[in-house]
Amino acid sequence: MKNLITSAFILAGFTLSSIASAQTTIVSNGNNSGSGSLRAALSSGSDIISINNNVTTIRITDTLEYNDSNTFSIIGSGQTIDASNISENDDILSINEGANFNISNINFIGNLDEVNDDPSDPTGGTGIFVNVPNDRTGTVSVTLDNVSVTRVGSHGVHISDCEVRDACVSGEGSTASIVVDVNNLLINRVGLGLQDGDGVRVDERGAGSITFNANNSTFINVGADGVELDEGDNGNIVATIDNSLFDSNGEYCNFASDIDDTPCDNDGDPDLDDGFDIDEAGTGSISVTITNSKFTNNFDEGLDFDEADTGNITMNISNSLFSNNEDQGIRASEENTGSVNALFTNITLVDNNQDDEAIRIEEENRGNLIIEINDSNAINNDDEGLRIEEDGSGRGTLEINNSNFTEFDLDNIDRI
Repeated sequence: MKNLITSAFILAGFTLSSIASAQTTIVSNGNNSGSGSLRAALSSGSDIISINNNVTTIRITDTLEYNDSNTFSIIGSGQTIDASNISENDDILSINEGANFNISNINFIGNLDEVNDDPSDPTGGTGIFVNVPNDRTGTVSVTLDNVSVTRVGSHGVHISDCEVRDACVSGEGSTASIVVDVNNLLINRVGLGLQDGDGVRVDERGAGSITFNANNSTFINVGADGVELDEGDNGNIVATIDNSLFDSNGEYCNFASDIDDTPCDNDGDPDLDDGFDIDEAGTGSISVTITNSKFTNNFDEGLDFDEADTGNITMNISNSLFSNNEDQGIRASEENTGSVNALFTNITLVDNNQDDEAIRIEEENRGNLIIEINDSNAINNDDEGLRIEEDGSGRGTLEINNSNFTEFDLDNIDRI
């Protein structure tokens, strides 16, 4: 038992030397409030909140809040936080001062039983919301280990430094960077109460960067993107995905009874979303490593990466499957002076897209485009297996080794 407790403390960000000084509060019952409740523990000032094994379900009637900036951990052993009786637009857990934290071995269940088919009347709160104040500096660190979130109308997990939570503007954010580590995270049936409700959403609109690491995690049946990372000012996005599944995400607007003049209206068509979406609008770069993962049955792209200013896109994707996505399995676009460098090894693209390609990569200005594909296959996709365009003054090269791509559309690209 001592070793288990020590391991939990280290996972929560405490060193062995700090364990003795850490203040711990035990959650001893599943009540909404009062002595021994999780709500009382969150307001206690404790570094570590440990839920007693005898507590199986914590039933709440309004949002749980943590209103301190100190690092803290909530350590469970498989308990459920049942938020089926909160108001429909309330979050389950709100962390309001940009604290670093770890949550482990807890299930969050919201109160959205049915899909809201009226996108002009959004419904639903977030599972876990993290507000990063404008004056926050350094790094905001969020760790979720063996956590699940389901049945919330908006985002499953949302970390944001925007001045206005749902109206982000570039430059109106903190200088802090945001680091998110998830291990064995399950996001299922969230974002079905409004347009653009993602599984995990990170908004960074100041000078900081975003780092996102997902291991052994699952993002399924999300109304919008399984994961969306948005960096809207100077700063980089670095993402590492291993052994994870992104499946059946992005369908919310298909459920709308009428999309005309609603947020779902994309020039007359439903605005559908991706498995994994990254947008970098400042001068930073996008760097992504993906291994042993699946991007399947998503209602727009499997991967959709956009870099709109000075900065590069670097992709290293291996041992992964892209199947039955409505648009491309992989799409990347660099719109300014940066370059695109992609290495694909042992990837398979099957039955993707309606009118587009299995892979589409574009560079629209002075940067270079360098693509290498090894030991990979594009099978039964509706159009070309591969479309690569260098539309600026940069240099484009493509190298393919031991791979099967039946058709190509290459624009200003040298095959080597």
